[in-house]
Amino acid sequence: METSNYNFTDSQKESCAVSLMRDTVEALSLRDNISYEEALLRFTSSKIYSALFDYDTGIWRESPDYLLNLYDYCNSQKTA
Repeated sequence: METSNYNFTDSQKESCAVSLMRDTVEALSLRDNISYEEALLRFTSSKIYSALFDYDTGIWRESPDYLLNLYDYCNSQKTA
């Protein structure tokens, strides 16, 4: 199987990251039974938010489930 070596622009990466963040925040809101705004505030205050928009990490390519699991993992490390 041959994979394409396509170079995404920063604008395309940002679009993917924003879409992923919205889906993840919605999932966080539903899971924790909090408002979308509260979930957004929690997410944007986390290290994962910064990592998502650091395009070198490649996190912008992942799924909302992956991002939410990463968010939970990082938050559990704060309290451990």
